[in-house]
Amino acid sequence: MRNALSVDFNSVIDSVKNLTIEPLPNEGKETEMDATPPSSLSFPMEVFPPQIREIITSYKENEGFNHDFLCASMFAVFAAAMGNLWEAKFTGTMRVSPILYMVLIGPPSSGKTPPLRQAEIPLQRHDLEADVAYNRQKQEYDRLMQMTPKERQGQGLPEYPERPVHKEILVIDSTIEKLFSVIKDNPHGILVLVNELNKLVSNLNRYGKGSDEAYWIEFFDGSQVKYERKGSGEYVNVFRPYVSVIGGTQPGLLSKMFSGDRAASGFTTRFLKVFPDITQMPRWKRGNTDDGASLRWEAIIRRVLETPCEYDANGEIVPRVLEFSQEATDVLFLWERKICQEWEEADCYMQGVCGKLKTYVIRFCLVIHVMWLVCGNTTDGRIDTQSAKAACTLADYFLDMDKRAHNLVDHKPVDAAHQQLLDMLDDEFTTADAVSVGNTLGLSERTVKRFLQNGIDNYLRKDRHGVYTKNE
Repeated sequence: MRNALSVDFNSVIDSVKNLTIEPLPNEGKETEMDATPPSSLSFPMEVFPPQIREIITSYKENEGFNHDFLCASMFAVFAAAMGNLWEAKFTGTMRVSPILYMVLIGPPSSGKTPPLRQAEIPLQRHDLEADVAYNRQKQEYDRLMQMTPKERQGQGLPEYPERPVHKEILVIDSTIEKLFSVIKDNPHGILVLVNELNKLVSNLNRYGKGSDEAYWIEFFDGSQVKYERKGSGEYVNVFRPYVSVIGGTQPGLLSKMFSGDRAASGFTTRFLKVFPDITQMPRWKRGNTDDGASLRWEAIIRRVLETPCEYDANGEIVPRVLEFSQEATDVLFLWERKICQEWEEADCYMQGVCGKLKTYVIRFCLVIHVMWLVCGNTTDGRIDTQSAKAACTLADYFLDMDKRAHNLVDHKPVDAAHQQLLDMLDDEFTTADAVSVGNTLGLSERTVKRFLQNGIDNYLRKDRHGVYTKNE
């Protein structure tokens, strides 16, 4: 596959800088976007302004990207581009940054990585520019440091030059120790991309007793964190860290990654799950996405990254703060009533999910409203009703996704249709029996076979080829 970064770098940047983002004709903020609302089991498109929806449609039609993986990846990248530049103020004490922890869940070769890689290309290019600037500054710094302080002073140069700082937003894997250095040098914030999230989770606490997991829990809140490097004695204190995380994993690894102590500590519930029902391997498309879609996405992300900002005396960004209209606040309180009822009927784990979604829904409001601001489809300086409604729909989607993942971890069918299928089957049955019962429920053969594959070692035991027994 051709790497999108192989094109001439400078020409791409020039094209993006000259690209304007205009509201689409007849597509105002108050326009009703879809005649029929999307299913809660599909990433809701109404969160995106028309310009981004056009880009998503182009990628789906021409590249065959999975809808949920693509939408979630673009949403996470946009939030990371916002970083510490924006905050939402919901109550007198509740101010949140758009921090997201997200995991894309799908079988091997189900198309998790390609849409994520496409979505984060603008951050790659931003970091390439920063690398060029840093290398140039570092060369000059090294040249100056070859001179004595007296020689530098004699030439009117700084007697003690300041060492340049490496700026970046996209971090590909990292140890917790290295991460603190990156966060310290990048007040804007970072997105940690881990292609196989199991790698990050399995390394938690590898070198200590609980410390790494505790730091990730603290990062989620965006609260002050402190870290002292062993051996060097270097002390790192970051007042407003911004760290978002996105990665992929397979359904069979969910129990290993997210059950037990990690579920009890709240680490698991901090991750938004994207777990679509995938019954076939993605197919190649004969279409060809033109460079226009990529350039438009690049221009949108670059506009977010270049949001003017001020810094306080400690070098921390002073964020732009968005408050809520009264109507938007009413929408959120109505949604809270529903999520509190969900909490009352849930088990301990799902109660934790409901609690985290109360935080996330405010973050969703912020990301969605800034999307519409950046794309020029609204000029409202407050988070409005439509942004709040879209955020609630998105929160409901992630609640459904987490239920699917939790059911699998809990050795249950992922959803109600699969549970109904299991209930209708005999204690011992064949593949043909399952397909036959599935047909009566309107389930495709692919869906039934996915149900069987997910069930092995969870709610089913495979006795021999084509023969299954229900677990007690």
